[in-house]
Amino acid sequence: MTDEFEFFFDPICPFCWVTSRWVVEVGRQRQIAVHWRPLPLALLNEGISYEERLEVSDAYPESHRRGLEMLRVIAAAQAQRGPEIVGDLYTGFGELVWDTDAPDGEGFDPVMQVMAQQRDLRPVLERFGLSPALADAAHDDGLDDGLRENVAEVRRRCGDDVGTPVLSFSPPDGPGLFGPVIDTVPFGEDALRLWDAVFTLATWPGFAELKRGLRSFPDTPLTSRIARGETTVR
Repeated sequence: MTDEFEFFFDPICPFCWVTSRWVVEVGRQRQIAVHWRPLPLALLNEGISYEERLEVSDAYPESHRRGLEMLRVIAAAQAQRGPEIVGDLYTGFGELVWDTDAPDGEGFDPVMQVMAQQRDLRPVLERFGLSPALADAAHDDGLDDGLRENVAEVRRRCGDDVGTPVLSFSPPDGPGLFGPVIDTVPFGEDALRLWDAVFTLATWPGFAELKRGLRSFPDTPLTSRIARGETTVR
């Protein structure tokens, strides 16, 4: 089994967050060299109408904007510190979003309104020994060209109809998959069983897709009021 692995992520995606915590758990048990790579949904979805998603919440576009801003900061930090800082910052920024207390109100919209809020990224940067001034990179669209390179690379490996997360084995020429989309983080032996199943499918010659649009919403502190309820939200 390969020990080289890339995980393409956006901190604002709840499905991606839960899957990433599973990958971290697998990494605690097996020798897997995980390389974390930014994949902004705001850029991945350029040219795609938000009309249908706006029916779910008017905060959808702004939430994706928050993800892009965090990934710009991560890109700036990577240029300064190197790729080893990327996973730490993803964890720190993800915790800012997903460890937030659940909002009052019914349905997904209250959660999305929280996801779309501006956040102070400076404490996370300082936590990992970085200058808080790097937070200003959130508004530097000059960093987007580099992020678009990751978007293009994901499409080369997986095709156009993908979101986050994207898992890429034996990069850059090994198999890549969008998903898995899961609602809770498996631990221990369950985490390894899922990993082995995903790896088997990813490396099976000619395998392309298993999918169901109906899913259950991820279980995080922020989403605890709606977790595991049926949804078609992407």
